[in-house]
Amino acid sequence: MKKDIKKSAKRRLAIVAGQVRGIEDMVANEKYCVDIITQIEAIREALSGVGDLILQNHLETHITHQIKHGDEKKASAEILKIYKLKSK
Repeated sequence: MKKDIKKSAKRRLAIVAGQVRGIEDMVANEKYCVDIITQIEAIREALSGVGDLILQNHLETHITHQIKHGDEKKASAEILKIYKLKSK
């Protein structure tokens, strides 16, 4: 994994972990449901950002490698698989 992407992904995941702990506390303390849902949506967005970083890394490393080494079919199949997952 590229160093800059790994560093950014780890930082974002640490933030998400803190947000999850915050939601655990909110639930334990029976905070207002809308506030909890708002925090859950923030985590979804944050995880989506991490997923985008991992996708960027995959495209810039593995997919590029596959194409350079004549394995275009495998590269295309992986891209389509990811695209189908993201469009659900």
